[in-house]
Amino acid sequence: MILLPGFVQWDSTNLEEKFSITIRKGPEFASDLAVTLKNLENIKLSNTIPANRLLEISGEIKYSDIIKKQSELAKDKLGFNTYYLNKKKSDIIIGRNMPPPIIAEIVNCPDKSNEQILKKAKHYVNSGADIIDIGCVSNKPNPNRIREIIKLIRSKHNVLLSIDSMVPEEINAAVDENIDLILSLDFGNYEEMLNLPKNIPIVILPTNVKKAYIPKDPEIRVKNLFKLTKNLIDKGFKKLIADPLLETPINPGICKSLEAYFLYKKKSMESKYKAYELPMFFGISNVVELMDIDSVGINGLLASIAIELDMGILFTVEHSAKLMGGVRELKESVKLNYISKHKKTPPINQGIQVFKAKAKKSQEIPLKKLENVLIVEKTIPDYIPDEEGYFRIYVDHYAGKIYVLFYSNDDSIIQTFIGDNAEALSKKIIQSKLTQDVYHLNYLGRELKKAETHLLFGKPYIQDD
Repeated sequence: MILLPGFVQWDSTNLEEKFSITIRKGPEFASDLAVTLKNLENIKLSNTIPANRLLEISGEIKYSDIIKKQSELAKDKLGFNTYYLNKKKSDIIIGRNMPPPIIAEIVNCPDKSNEQILKKAKHYVNSGADIIDIGCVSNKPNPNRIREIIKLIRSKHNVLLSIDSMVPEEINAAVDENIDLILSLDFGNYEEMLNLPKNIPIVILPTNVKKAYIPKDPEIRVKNLFKLTKNLIDKGFKKLIADPLLETPINPGICKSLEAYFLYKKKSMESKYKAYELPMFFGISNVVELMDIDSVGINGLLASIAIELDMGILFTVEHSAKLMGGVRELKESVKLNYISKHKKTPPINQGIQVFKAKAKKSQEIPLKKLENVLIVEKTIPDYIPDEEGYFRIYVDHYAGKIYVLFYSNDDSIIQTFIGDNAEALSKKIIQSKLTQDVYHLNYLGRELKKAETHLLFGKPYIQDD
């Protein structure tokens, strides 16, 4: 077999036929060659698609195959710890050995306009969220707005919805609109909510928020969860989800809360508590939102913990600019770790990668003797305005587009370009001959590539910053 570089643009089929030898596309980067060769038995190389792309596809196929197998097994073991969220609307099963679905919250949803809500919901759905959460406003109940929002989202998206409120009026309003999941009941409000339909999944907490009671001791949290579980099961509730509460690192501290999750899993094995074992709720946003650290690594690590502990459901948000793209990061991280768990291997070389700022690839510096060397130490700051006009560049992360506006020097828009690829935009702008100033075009290419990178990373883009 002959391997061609993955960046070769043409189809190798005709060459294969002409020379009667297998000629296929290898990876785009030489650093992926070793992984490609190791996986020759697992993937069928293509005449048109680079090998590294096929490995990515193979990861998705592996993930789908494992889910299919585990879903069939889960259907035979349905109960308090494994069940459909809403069988009439979705095939999502939460519980033992199933990948945890992702809830993505629209924070302070009732205060947002319909346009803002639909924009966020569309972004979440496109990012891979399984459930859209209507986050209510603390101390500002608005049951009528909750009803409107549920109808609004369902008019545009066929997606499961949850309500994040502890106010009975808002929860009941959501139930009237057939909400799919409720966040949350605790010792402070559950007795008022015993009339809820018994087949709606409900997240339960070890707290009494009305009395500002949030236990710190992991043992108490776990005992409270089992106690509340028993009380609600005795009242006929069939679908409960336990939330031991994941807390922020350093203060109040993540280690104690993780201990509560480990302890809950351990206690669930004991005969005393086995009948009350529930899927667990993992509030990842409590960690990611309150750290000034890039989200992708944190999401990846928390996803690995979630898969190891067999979490039932994950909860996250993209409330601030630094979290843009977090739902997709979390979704891909779940896939990577879930495949690895079932392959019994560390989460590496599974065909799914969640790199952003870094990667496994590297480029060797040429060892040949360098000649005609010019050392360029700093940028020349001189600026000469282009007589034809100037460019303004913007990135819309929700639309997934880069906007390039060309203005005359009297501030009138001459032309607008919209796309998501820096090279394609650059070539189209050059072809338009709006300007032939090479310094301006050099600047434009640099800024467009920066804009494309920021779009990929979910990072806010500010021109010239």
